[in-house]
Amino acid sequence: MLLAPGIALLPATCPPALGQSRVEANDFDPVAVVNGIRIDRATCAALERDDTAIWVEADGQASCLRYYAAGLAAENPVAALWLNGDVLGPRGNDASRRQSGFGPAAMVAQEEALSRRFGVPFIFLGRPGTYGSAGHHHSTRGRPVEAALVDAALNGLKTRYRVGAWALGGHSGGGTLVAEMLARRHDLRCAVISSGAASYRAYLEARGLARPGERLSRFDPSDSIVRIPVDPGRRVFVIGDPRETNVPFATQRLYAERLVAQNIATWLVPLQRATDARHHGLVDFGETATGLCAAGADTPTILHALAAMPEQAARRTN
Repeated sequence: MLLAPGIALLPATCPPALGQSRVEANDFDPVAVVNGIRIDRATCAALERDDTAIWVEADGQASCLRYYAAGLAAENPVAALWLNGDVLGPRGNDASRRQSGFGPAAMVAQEEALSRRFGVPFIFLGRPGTYGSAGHHHSTRGRPVEAALVDAALNGLKTRYRVGAWALGGHSGGGTLVAEMLARRHDLRCAVISSGAASYRAYLEARGLARPGERLSRFDPSDSIVRIPVDPGRRVFVIGDPRETNVPFATQRLYAERLVAQNIATWLVPLQRATDARHHGLVDFGETATGLCAAGADTPTILHALAAMPEQAARRTN
């Protein structure tokens, strides 16, 4: 079912939610993001006691991934979790745009605002090498090991906070990861892909970055669609700007159509709202869909709310 949004109903104001993470007063280091972030087990253990990190092991690698959470209770039937987009350009030599001038405290404040707005727990999980998480972002992003580490982090956080189901959202490269998680997990109530290259090979070919049939070093979630478990209660929202030149909207549509062909409840949401030059930045819209879906809003309400949202101001966090 491919539906376009209609007239909007904005979400109601939700009661305040308490923060979970306790954070240190430092900023992210853009130079470390370029060079790779290292966190040993003992340091990670201290961060874990502040509910801002989790030690994960997958595919023969161990890593300390940072997260920033708000609104968690003793039991959490549904929690929203966001996966960020890439923070480096194609050459991997500059992280100053998205990784400087703020740090963990700002991330927790962001999740507190989202949790209050939607009345559900909200977690921001830093992908390897970003937002304080250990790893080398440039060489890990989009590779199978990144998907394995993120999958392990979801398992660990689910156990730690007694999460029953995830409303999982992500932007750009984070959206590509959300699509990959669809084939790996049985606990996704919602999957929100904002400007993501979920048909990764089609994206590369459309941009002239790969030849047809060329072997890829990165995962392509489109290849895993046939392995997505049957779940009539799960909803997938693919959000994109039809004007986009970074991840061509035609490739986003292709992924949504392939999901529908497998009888997976999917809504393609075209929104001409991105204000950046490439029409790629739809983070606010993805977060809104994730929060509303986590809160149990029905699909027409979610689509209406997205359609009513005006263009959003530029932001550093993605």
